[in-house]
Amino acid sequence: MNKFSYKSRLLYFGLLGFFSLGFFLLQLYSVMNSDSGIGSYVLLVLWALMIAFGVGGLFFTMKTNKERRGK
Repeated sequence: MNKFSYKSRLLYFGLLGFFSLGFFLLQLYSVMNSDSGIGSYVLLVLWALMIAFGVGGLFFTMKTNKERRGK
């Protein structure tokens, strides 16, 4: 990740969060509209973790860029 530029890191984490949100919503729709097993709930939690990773990466990238520019 150190070799990526600021914009490419923002793009990476933004796309990761965006697509994870899409799959999370699809899985949530599936869980709510059918009789699903424990695996569906596990996938729901995993997609939520991927969203958290994408959003956390965005905030971390912006924070480190602000600190780097402030020095």
